[in-house]
Amino acid sequence: MNFTVLIVDDEYMPRKVLCDHLPWDALGVTRIFQASDGGEAIDMARQHRPDIVITDVKMPRMNGLQMAAAIREFCPRSQFIFLSGYSDKEYLKGAIKLKAASYVEKPIDLDEITKALKDVIADIENTDSREASRRLFFHGGQEHDTPLGSGVFQGSPAQLDLLSESIRDRKEAETENTLRKMYREIRRFEGTDPAYLRHFYRQIVQLFLNASETCNITAITRNADYYLYTAAGQETLAQLWDTLLELSRKYFSLLVSEDMDIVSRVERYLEQNYKDSGLTVQDMALDLGFTYTYLCAAYKKSCDKTINQRLTQLRIMHARELLSGSQKKLYEVARAVGYADGKYFTRLFTREVGLSPKEYRERHRHET
Repeated sequence: MNFTVLIVDDEYMPRKVLCDHLPWDALGVTRIFQASDGGEAIDMARQHRPDIVITDVKMPRMNGLQMAAAIREFCPRSQFIFLSGYSDKEYLKGAIKLKAASYVEKPIDLDEITKALKDVIADIENTDSREASRRLFFHGGQEHDTPLGSGVFQGSPAQLDLLSESIRDRKEAETENTLRKMYREIRRFEGTDPAYLRHFYRQIVQLFLNASETCNITAITRNADYYLYTAAGQETLAQLWDTLLELSRKYFSLLVSEDMDIVSRVERYLEQNYKDSGLTVQDMALDLGFTYTYLCAAYKKSCDKTINQRLTQLRIMHARELLSGSQKKLYEVARAVGYADGKYFTRLFTREVGLSPKEYRERHRHET
């Protein structure tokens, strides 16, 4: 980087010593201007926008602190190194209030001033680097004449709880609206460290990963590292939030597909295992890789009936086939369709069909 320095002192010799004997080239300083009083310094600062101002504190008409305060009004990025031959605490207090970069006592010590300049330049470079990073993050690298905003976003647990609830409750539109609202809010706080917002992004991703784990959506859970680390490295806020919206849409799309797949898997499992009198939905959930609660809720949501209701329908259907197409005894039919208790089977069959197994057989014995 190339830096501009303004040296302000009402005495000629201190200005000449600083101009002639500091390692300006090594420091990256390419332009040096001089002013002999505060008024002249303000005019030069307005014209040249110095990165660093080295100024005496004690000057006639306008002291260095008053001059610095005036320059800060139109050149807020300028850094000040104050020189003073007086041990005046009031000047030191004023320098602190102005957030001076350094305060060096006269007589001039070139090594001390060189060190102060190196520290100031390093701080400017770090500040510029951070600002460039924030500008890229918030504006996508577009050039802007106006400075970045200074507000800082603080994500709250309440925001994450609200989002988590809409994800768990399968409210796709509400989830997307919440994400868009967050994005609009964050864009107003350009003073926020991008690293913090990437961490906040990961917290949101984790909500989708938790829900995907519960719903057995492996197409998302197996890509957890991508969403948590690779995608989190997106250069801009807009890219980061586009990734979240893409993840949200993928989650809800796969959720619908998973629900449909659950129905077919449950139907297939029941058809293969309905003869087992010890069959339980808990065992089925374990075998299919779902939690009991989720499996029951997902199936009922898609079919408007419980898994046990469907199991009963399936068993009664096969019992009717056996009663009309075979000579099996009633207790044999009961066991063949998963009922170890013949009496219970008879009561259940009669309730479901409106005829006892014996009556049903007599009416349908010739059906094949």
